[in-house]
Amino acid sequence: MAVALAKEGATVIVTGRDPSALARTQTEVAAIGGTSELYALDINNAEEVEAFAEKVWTKGPVDTVFANAGISLTKPAVETTDADMRRIIDANVIGSFTTLRAFGTRMLARGSGKLIATSSDIGIRGSAGWVAYAASKGALNAMVKTLAWEWAPKLTVNAIAPGAFATDINAHLLEQPAILQAISDETPLGRVGRAEEIGPLAVFMAGAGSDFMTGEIISLDGGIKKS
Repeated sequence: MAVALAKEGATVIVTGRDPSALARTQTEVAAIGGTSELYALDINNAEEVEAFAEKVWTKGPVDTVFANAGISLTKPAVETTDADMRRIIDANVIGSFTTLRAFGTRMLARGSGKLIATSSDIGIRGSAGWVAYAASKGALNAMVKTLAWEWAPKLTVNAIAPGAFATDINAHLLEQPAILQAISDETPLGRVGRAEEIGPLAVFMAGAGSDFMTGEIISLDGGIKKS
């Protein structure tokens, strides 16, 4: 997403907890002639998120924010502990809300802005072994729809809901041939997604093409069965 946005001329501000991942993204953005800035950020720390929002806001206009941070967990429901559930909810729901609130407050005062959260098709259709993750993304979807009502007409709030993509968060699963085959079998397009295939949708959601869209959860999942 960062590379695709940079290709279109956006100055991209990339955050995260992993310095090597941030540096890798900056290298990829620079390779296509783009501009990026890096900030270490833990979205579970509300004070840190607020300070980050204030810092970047005062440096220049922030037109679009992607609440993209999140963590995953695959575990049978009977083995999922309260601590497991809290950890996933803290990151995927509360952390995302903290991010959206920090920038949404500022965008509302200005009178414009676009907010896009990263959800998951599992938050729409559910899947065995994903109870905490599915619950968190289902909650995120409800939050996006609610904020879309509350912050209209000044802001738009939407979400991208990917299916199975070949990213770091899924690497341990996609390395297992049986899991990869099962995903391919239930996906009409017959494969997992490539990370770069999310980029064009991110550009669309950040641009004028989505001006009349809000409260939408956009599936990008190869047509995977929803029921």
